[in-house]
Order: sequence, then C-alpha cells, then structure tokens
Amino acid sequence: MKKINFQKFSMPNGIANKKQVTGDVRESFADSIYNNLSGIAAKVLAEKIYKSEGTVEYDEKEVEMMKVAATNFCQPRFMDALEMALADDIEGAKAE
Repeated sequence: MKKINFQKFSMPNGIANKKQVTGDVRESFADSIYNNLSGIAAKVLAEKIYKSEGTVEYDEKEVEMMKVAATNFCQPRFMDALEMALADDIEGAKAE
C-alpha cells in the first residue's frame, strides 16, 4: 500500500528540480485515467482519486495503473512527481 495526497501534490517547476509547485491534481489525473485506461478498475481508481480528501492509501494494482497513466498520458514533471511521492512513501514507511 502506498499513500499519496493528490489534493496537495508537489511537482518540479523545471528540469533542474530547484523549485516545487504544489497544487490539486485530483481532477486532471483522474480524467487522464478515466479517458485513457480501460476497465472497471480504471473507472473505480479515477473516482477514488477524484473524490479523495488528503492522503489516501492505494494498493499495488492501483499504483501500477497510476504509473501507466502517468507515463503515457501526463507531462514528464507529473511522472517524476509521482515517482518521488511513491519513493517518499517507501522512505516514510522505513522510518516508522
């Protein structure tokens, strides 16, 4: 299980990754999944992200679908931010 907050999601503001921009990406990322992935699991995930409040746990299947959507249908800065968010969650789990 991974925890991600798409309501307050930080992304790099440039390739050098010197500054981060934080914003609500729930609707735009949910739309990417809803419009581009197939199956009921994709629909359920899109709704889960869209309706999320704060930090939410996602299972491995959901994380894999997010990675597919981010890699194929989102800006590179979003892809990098998602990878960082997933890595931060792993590091946070190790620290606990």
